[in-house]
Amino acid sequence: MTNITFYHWKPPPPGWMKFNVAGIVLEDEAGCGGVLRDDKGVACGFFSGWIEARGTKMAEIIASKTTVDMYIGSSLKVDVPLIIELCSIVASEWLKNRSYRLWLLRKFFGDIDYGIKQLGQFQIAVIHLQSNGMEDAFA
Repeated sequence: MTNITFYHWKPPPPGWMKFNVAGIVLEDEAGCGGVLRDDKGVACGFFSGWIEARGTKMAEIIASKTTVDMYIGSSLKVDVPLIIELCSIVASEWLKNRSYRLWLLRKFFGDIDYGIKQLGQFQIAVIHLQSNGMEDAFA
């Protein structure tokens, strides 16, 4: 008998928005993507593109910065709480805890921190890779 585990996306709490992001690196190509959804699961925005990154963790950090910039740019959303879900525990810790960050990227993280301070409420969550299907496709 085989155990099968199903992973699926879960909506944010009522009144919140959720941005699922993914960063992908294959050989010398890298990309990132993300999907913004409301508490009913309706997609409200997305992004996708090629980036310069050395490793999946950095690709997810770039995706997270793009997410914060894009969310703040949509002026109506700044007052609505935001959850960013990504697949990398390491990238999540870099965003949450300044002491884990790479010194060479301090300016980049400073820009992310500045954007996060403009949000009313904000959370970072780690999601299982298989639950991030659409975002992986964008990346």
